Amino acid sequence: MKAKHRILAAGMAAAMTLSLAACGGSASTAEPTASSTVEAAAPEATSEAAGGDVTEVTWWTYFGDKNIGYLQNIIDDFNNSQNQYHVTIVYQGNQMECNAKLQSTEKENLPAMFSGAVEDVAMYANSDFCVPLQKYVDADTEGWQELDDTWDALRSAYSDGQGNLIGYPIGYSYPNIFYNADLLKKAGVDPASIQSFDDLYDASKTIVDGGFATYGIGFFANGAMFNVALGREGVQAYNNENGLNGQPVTECLYDSDTTVHDSIYNMLSIYQKMGAEKLCVPYGADYQSEIIPQMASGDCAMMMGVISMTTKVLDAAAGNFEVGVIPMPSASESGKRTGEPAAGTGTYVCDNGNEKAMQGAYEFIKFASTGEQAGYFASATGYIAPNQEAYDSAAYKTYREETFPGISVVYDSLAKSDSSATNPYVAISNEMRDANKVAMETAATDPTADINTVITTAKDSIQEALDIYNQSNS
Repeated sequence: MKAKHRILAAGMAAAMTLSLAACGGSASTAEPTASSTVEAAAPEATSEAAGGDVTEVTWWTYFGDKNIGYLQNIIDDFNNSQNQYHVTIVYQGNQMECNAKLQSTEKENLPAMFSGAVEDVAMYANSDFCVPLQKYVDADTEGWQELDDTWDALRSAYSDGQGNLIGYPIGYSYPNIFYNADLLKKAGVDPASIQSFDDLYDASKTIVDGGFATYGIGFFANGAMFNVALGREGVQAYNNENGLNGQPVTECLYDSDTTVHDSIYNMLSIYQKMGAEKLCVPYGADYQSEIIPQMASGDCAMMMGVISMTTKVLDAAAGNFEVGVIPMPSASESGKRTGEPAAGTGTYVCDNGNEKAMQGAYEFIKFASTGEQAGYFASATGYIAPNQEAYDSAAYKTYREETFPGISVVYDSLAKSDSSATNPYVAISNEMRDANKVAMETAATDPTADINTVITTAKDSIQEALDIYNQSNS
């Protein structure tokens, strides 16, 4: 099934004023967990649970306290809407800790459902503890309209190369650049013109050289942003179509494929130029304690991050300037730039051997994706509404029209997107992120570093991890 794109409401390119959304909470190596100061109204429960045998459905998560609070409202609604299942959510540490526990726990002690990052989809699909959602979708005689109406780019990110659904997003965090709209206007920089790293360099140089701010931009220091920039222009950095043609990834193409190499070289060269010319906040600075305060003070004009950071940005700005947001730029000026790389967290069925509990996990995932529930969670946290029904819900309609009109830019881009921004479908996602982060950090902090050597070093590290994994799973 291919996801549909309905025409979004008029005014998609409307004002880019942001006034509230979300970020903060527990640690995650993939992205900061969103939370919010907004107390969005929870949907009403539909019925009271009846007596009888009820199957416990345990959910392991790395969401922080505030998000768990919002999710508990959805869980309560689900538990009260039927009498077959009872969902309980349990915090299991940060993303890495949760993954490690899933991998080391005996089958009978596993939960029926777990939270996981979108860039780890291949790892989950190739694990013993995850059951692809497609198994339940195929057996579902009632249908799942919200799945049909999920944005193409987002659904493909949670599927394998054959279109089989592995998990479903519950916290879709969009890679983007936040900016001080008042400052950019004074500097004569059109934010819509920033579509590539080249454009980002030009804008930052204009801002800094003109004395409008000390720094043009601060970077969220996370290896996933490397893949996001490549995905934006449709670059596949691994063989077998990024692992999506039915064959496993066996080769990292960083220095052997001209298109891949040139895009990475361009991006890393700009990181290096910006660091050497002091156009950016020193790479590695903490986004929450260092970069956002510098944006608030006017010392930094922009920040590359994810949409779940919105509330922290807006709270820091405190209405002193208009905050805008633009989609993540591409690594170079080449390519289609129609891909929308996914970030954030999905929900997956976990194989604990209890078929009824696992079916209950699927039923909850469906329930949480409905317009009322998913729209509530998106409006409460700042995450993106994953499907058309959530976008059209009353709670999210109020949020996007009254609280966060700038989000229209994101949905305008999503409406024009395709599925070319494929995340690498590799099971060694942790090693890949680490190598990518080292490459970006080396380029940004060492003006004498040879970029080709940086690329080869990253490739060698990833290739070694690939070889070890493939040899162990052949």
